[in-house]
Amino acid sequence: MELSSLFKQIFNKDVEATYIAPARVNLIGEHIDYNGGKVLPCAISCYIKGLVSKREDNQIVTYSTNYSNMFSSPVENIKYIKDNDWSNYVFGVFEILKQEGYKIPFGLNVLLDSNIPLGSGLSSSAALLDLVLYIANDMYNLNIDLKTIAKLAQKTENEFCGLKCGIMDQAAIALGKKDKAILLDCNKFEYEYKDISLGEYSFVILKTNTPRNLVDSKYNERVEQCQKALSLIRNKLKVNTLCELEVNQLEKAKQLINNELIYKRVRHVVTENDRVNRFMLALENKDINELGNLLNQSHISLKEDYEVTGKYLDTIVESALDSGAVGARMTGAGFGGCAIALIRTEEFSKFKESVESLYFKKTKIHPEVFQVDIVDGPTRIN
Repeated sequence: MELSSLFKQIFNKDVEATYIAPARVNLIGEHIDYNGGKVLPCAISCYIKGLVSKREDNQIVTYSTNYSNMFSSPVENIKYIKDNDWSNYVFGVFEILKQEGYKIPFGLNVLLDSNIPLGSGLSSSAALLDLVLYIANDMYNLNIDLKTIAKLAQKTENEFCGLKCGIMDQAAIALGKKDKAILLDCNKFEYEYKDISLGEYSFVILKTNTPRNLVDSKYNERVEQCQKALSLIRNKLKVNTLCELEVNQLEKAKQLINNELIYKRVRHVVTENDRVNRFMLALENKDINELGNLLNQSHISLKEDYEVTGKYLDTIVESALDSGAVGARMTGAGFGGCAIALIRTEEFSKFKESVESLYFKKTKIHPEVFQVDIVDGPTRIN
């Protein structure tokens, strides 16, 4: 059924406005956004769509075509309810807006429809948060700028939904720009757009088809380990974030931390931040081999030092390299989800077939291998 017809059937009202927000992929700089590092994400052409109408009461009523269920809450009495799953992201936005002093003068009907692979590492949750904030901003004339939308989305995920994430995902989507990656300094929240055209080469996405739930995973544990490390070295090494450490300071940091596991987490953070800087130089020089090497190094570090990859991500990266990729690594938070690979564009069909065969042979799971465009951030489409 057409979405506008479904909307009319569910809410008994016509659609007044339609909005979209993209997913994002991070090219390099993983698990360092919450450590004050630099990252290189871009918004991509997978979308969540929101169809909206005003209500005459104070209820927020939302329906998801992906889950085929509906939830509602009065604006003045929003609570986090674990069993309500995805709707917490919708309601959480309105609760945070209230806490920040924004006026919510009427309720909304919101129908959501997404082709972003859920739990994939492409930030379906950040896309949903940014979308709902963009909708509220427009429907209520709140005059919130895009940077603030990203900050409020992060605040919602941190404080209402319980994931201690950094700003990268929300910013990458809110600030997305067609054909550009975003070099984002997560400590200062400063950013610049970067051209990533690579001639005969391009990035492709590899989906393991093994989703994960970050709140229930080891994500928050990694954040806490990094906070522990920072508390041990901050005063002696005079740093405010782990990413202020230089690679040549790692040995001193190791002595201060005196815990091999915690030190490994720090080593990943510091070397990954360094890889982002080297990646930018390789992009400028169109050095394809160096870009591939840095992707590979990033995955090894995430596997061995940060321990967030696992069987399926490791297998799909190995399959990509065995299928001719110049480089490949997991992207997103890990624990399942997606990887990216750098390949010669004209070899995509052969590459896709090979990865699907190798991965299935080892896991008995059918992966997805697909190309995406780099796109603009959230927008109203009618």
